[in-house]
Amino acid sequence: MAQAGTQTPQHYRPAEIEWELFHDPHGRPTTPVRMLKTDGPSFLETKFEPNFHIGHHWHPFDTLYFIMDGSMTIGLEGNFVPGDVRWIKAGHAYGPEVAGDDGVRFFLMALGDEIGLNWADLYDTPDHLIERLEQLPERWGRVNIKDVAATELSAGCQVQNLSSDDPYIQRVQIAPGGTIAPYQHEVGALYLVRGGSIEVAGEGLFNTEDSRWVPAGHMTSGTIAGSDGADLIVVGIGGQANFQWA
Repeated sequence: MAQAGTQTPQHYRPAEIEWELFHDPHGRPTTPVRMLKTDGPSFLETKFEPNFHIGHHWHPFDTLYFIMDGSMTIGLEGNFVPGDVRWIKAGHAYGPEVAGDDGVRFFLMALGDEIGLNWADLYDTPDHLIERLEQLPERWGRVNIKDVAATELSAGCQVQNLSSDDPYIQRVQIAPGGTIAPYQHEVGALYLVRGGSIEVAGEGLFNTEDSRWVPAGHMTSGTIAGSDGADLIVVGIGGQANFQWA
């Protein structure tokens, strides 16, 4: 069972969590999910069968997509493939979502509480979310990890700022056997291991697609990448998860 967040780091390993069908109270077809982090910010893995279709809907919190396998099209936003990161603002109705011929698998993160799916033909966007949307320059965005230049974080370690203006998303790559010195963040952060593995002092081994929640102010004593290196996505909550060295 997924663990709820506390003031200590929490670990989420999909291989240890059973798939279940996402519950829709209206009985509309939904998809299998693995509920990873169940409190805010919440985090899950989902997969669509080939050509599966979900109609127009909106989410009650800003929501992030991390595409891992397959492909999908989303309304006028176009096609999404592995390496794409998408974000959608709370209350913005969009769709449809249509999986490609090979299906699609992705991680979904709500930057609030539980991930919710509200059908646009059944639920109007609340006034307070409409007011917020009207103040935003953009209601959705996307980036591919290959399209952003990297800078050095430390020896043998690079960082890319995929989005630095809410949402706050970084990609960190560590060379095989490379290390990150002890650090902390001023904000809470979720780490997703996109590839490779890391060993975190006092926490253990994280393999590909494992994730960890790091509370604000927690000192991570040290990180070592495995023999294939490590490819990490880091999402800061309320601000960029800058590395403050011990």
